[in-house]
Amino acid sequence: MLTRKFTAVFFVAILLGFTACSPAASPSETIITTPPTATTPSDTAMPTATTPPPATTPLTAATPTITTPPPATAVPPTPTETPTQPAPEPENAGVIRLYYYGCMVKGIDPASASGPHNIYSATSNDGINFTEDPGVRFSYDSGSTFGITDPDIVRMNDGSWLMFLSMGTSLLKATSPDSLGTFTRDDTFRWNQGGVPGSYNFNGTVRTFINYGSDIGAAVYEPANGSLQYTGIVIKAPAGAAVESPSVLMVEDTYYMIYHYSPYPGAMPTEHKVYMATSPDGITWSQHDTNKFICNGSVPGAVYYNGTIFVYYCGVGKQPGEQSDLGVAVSLDKGLNFTEYRITIENKASTGIVDPAPVFVAD
Repeated sequence: MLTRKFTAVFFVAILLGFTACSPAASPSETIITTPPTATTPSDTAMPTATTPPPATTPLTAATPTITTPPPATAVPPTPTETPTQPAPEPENAGVIRLYYYGCMVKGIDPASASGPHNIYSATSNDGINFTEDPGVRFSYDSGSTFGITDPDIVRMNDGSWLMFLSMGTSLLKATSPDSLGTFTRDDTFRWNQGGVPGSYNFNGTVRTFINYGSDIGAAVYEPANGSLQYTGIVIKAPAGAAVESPSVLMVEDTYYMIYHYSPYPGAMPTEHKVYMATSPDGITWSQHDTNKFICNGSVPGAVYYNGTIFVYYCGVGKQPGEQSDLGVAVSLDKGLNFTEYRITIENKASTGIVDPAPVFVAD
């Protein structure tokens, strides 16, 4: 969901009336409230439900909070990627917790909304129908015309939670002992090599993927000093295009990176498309020309839950900021086929749903 990761031209386009978003395109206008029934469930199967009809006509995309960073000029050396602790124990039953930036203002780039930018969360046991959790997970007022967007949350080796937030090509970092707690900012953290992050715990080593110029770069999180160390580009954009907004999940022995493709840097979100790359180790990734197209959409966030892949993205509705503006592409067959649905979030505190970032948590 809605920053689940602007140029001057894009900002002018917004002022001329382009619909601001929590990001781009997809499913039909009919709200689907019943999730599909998995054909190959994992240890904990999804609730029995009648499979809704497949989506037919893609929706008009809305405008997300994506800001494409300028090309980087220097590539730092690759750090040593040695886990310092064992990976956290797998959580075999639980819920999806979806984090997002709640933007109260429509008709502008959500990143430029004045005042504090709040990160909320909502919980679901079917991946489609959510209820917003009480309170705010994180709040920050940058005091400038460009605030935080694109929350990125990952569970650490000790069971605590790490959150990165995008602010242009920079990142903020915050932590919490639990996924429903209030995250506390680390004032000592510094990073300005790319925004719109997507992190994953690879068997004890947390890697964070970011927009790096027009490409997707990677960094390793160093728990000893709480820093990120850049390691290099992992997916190179086709000439004249851009690949952005990475989100990673694992299915059996394969890692998947979900991201959106832009036909040129700074393209309107209505032109974004969601793709899926694969990797055997989280370091070497398939390149864009061979990757699978999933759906139209922008700023995707993905999670693997009860044998099903859920890819959340922005831009379902024509009115950004409404609770029906997020969509989800669902795969019951490990990424071979996807069906698109519109999600709902009950008890919302704000009008905005921008930059979805789902995680799996135990009950």
